[in-house]
Parts: sequence; C-alpha cells; structure tokens
Amino acid sequence: MPLFSEKHKLGLDIGSAFIKVCLPNRSGKPVVARVATPEGSVSKGVLQNAELLRDALRQMVRQQNLTNNQVVATLPASTLVLRHIQIPMLKPRETAEAVEWEARRVLPFALEEAQMDWLRQGTVVSEEGEMQDILLVAVRDAVVERYISAVQETGLKLVALDVAPLALGRWLLKGSEGSSLIMDMGSETTQLHFFVNSKLIFSRSLSIGGVQASRAIQNYLGNNFAESETLKLRGEYQEEWLEAWHSELGREIQRSLEYYHSNFNNFDNNEESQFDRVILSGGASSTRGIEELIKDITSVEPGYAEFSSRLRTPRHDRIMYNVALGAGLWEGK
Repeated sequence: MPLFSEKHKLGLDIGSAFIKVCLPNRSGKPVVARVATPEGSVSKGVLQNAELLRDALRQMVRQQNLTNNQVVATLPASTLVLRHIQIPMLKPRETAEAVEWEARRVLPFALEEAQMDWLRQGTVVSEEGEMQDILLVAVRDAVVERYISAVQETGLKLVALDVAPLALGRWLLKGSEGSSLIMDMGSETTQLHFFVNSKLIFSRSLSIGGVQASRAIQNYLGNNFAESETLKLRGEYQEEWLEAWHSELGREIQRSLEYYHSNFNNFDNNEESQFDRVILSGGASSTRGIEELIKDITSVEPGYAEFSSRLRTPRHDRIMYNVALGAGLWEGK
C-alpha cells in the first residue's frame, strides 16, 4: 500500500527566506522545490506584499511545471489566535452555537473581522462534569486576504489555508502519545509548538532565527552580513562565535517553557513536566550548538525532522520542508 495517495495536495510554505513547496507522492519520497522569497514581501515570517510574492510564485510554478495543482497554503502561527475552550457535551448544532458564543467572548477582535475554525480535541473532566475540549483557531480577514491574493493567478488552485503548527503535527506526530515539543526555526523567527498526544495545545513565536545567528558571526568577525551568511551556510564558523545568539535564544525558549508549564499543565499527565520528544525543524535549526542548547534546557535529546530523499543534500535542506509536507497531507477538517 503506498505511503501517499493521489488525494494529497501541493503544500505551500511562505517563509522569510524561501518559498517552499512539497508534493507528496506514491513512492513515499516527496517532491520538493524552493525559490528565494522576494525582498520586502515577507517580514518576520508573515506575508506583507502579496503582489511581489505572486510574481515569484508564478515563475516557480512555471519552472517546476506545477500548473493546475491543488494547493494548500499555510498560515504562520504568529498570525493566529489559538484558544482552548470547554463546553458541555451537546448535539452538533448546539455545539457549533456554543463555540461561536465562546469565540465572541475569548477572541481579542470581533468575529465579523476574522475567519474562525475549531477542532474537537477530546473530552476533559471538570467540576461541571465531562466537557468537550475545543481548540479555536482565528485569524483576521486582512491576513487571509493577503495569502489568498498571493496564490491567485499563479496557475495553482488554492483549496485551503492550513495552520502551520497543525501541518507539522500532521506530518511528524501522527499517532504519537505523550507530550511533544516541535521547534521550527526559520530565517527570522522560531516557532515553538506544544502537543499532547498529537493534539496542539499551545504555540509561541519568537523573533529570533537564522538571520540573528549570521549577525552574531558578523559582530564577531567584523565583516559584512552577506559574508557572514555565506560562512554560516557553508558551516565555516566556530560555535563560540554564536555565544550571544545562543544566550538570547535560550532565554526566550526557557521563558516559553515556563509559561507553558504554568498555564497548560492540565493537558499533560506528565508529573515531571518533561517532554517525551523534542523535534527540530526548519533550516536554521541545524546551526551549530542548537542540539546541545535544547538538550540543556529540556533535558531531552532532540531529533531532527528529516524527510527521506534520494538526493545527497545537507541537513538544512532536508529539514526546511516539513511545514509544506504537512500541508500537502491535508485532507480537510
């Protein structure tokens, strides 16, 4: 039985450094491609200029012969509002009404200004009895419109906007039990996604990524940024050059872990507050010293989310497509 089937889509991940696409196929080895993100079109991982990006995506579609593919594009976690709510065990129609009422109460903006969806993630027992655990996902209309506009008239057929952390969980955690931390490190941001039994509990976006590592090299050597970036990508640098970057990243991760353990312990039965697994994703996560840093903070040996490929490519190339791959496995709600 093939690992992937024809029902899977072309996954699209729009990042600060690269636009990445992934097409799962029957052999189990996905087809991937990327193109540099146009300068000024994406900031901190969030699309800002749809027209600039559309031109680059249109060219990529033509070069890779991707015309007419159904595509699922991902929204970064930093554009989303995630909220957990508990409502009584109700009939489907009553559940939908209760979810909308709670959404109006907990979201930081009017529901009329946003797109909202929700997932039932099981049940919890509270003082009121057995309750449905619902994950709300909301994003402002203006953000959605930019992403839709970027894909229009490129030759692709947009069928859905997916949520980046859910895409990662779909690909990396199917059937997993226990608590998981996925750390997705990009060019300008680092996303921390916390899961219990493959269900998304919490996400946090940090404004630190691979660009800041290159700047740390630049500050150490006194050269220009382009030279430092080249040295980093080639691996021609010493770990101690990144000491300031490691310290800043470590502080932000530690704060995020403390917040998670303080606010979401009711979702996790692990009394030691230790993750069963920590998974590294995104091109910047292969930067020297990251494994040791994460192990020191979490007391868990992290692993890399590398997809199988016949190509002899460096690790940072094999771990940058995970969001796009997860989006390609989308099968609807």
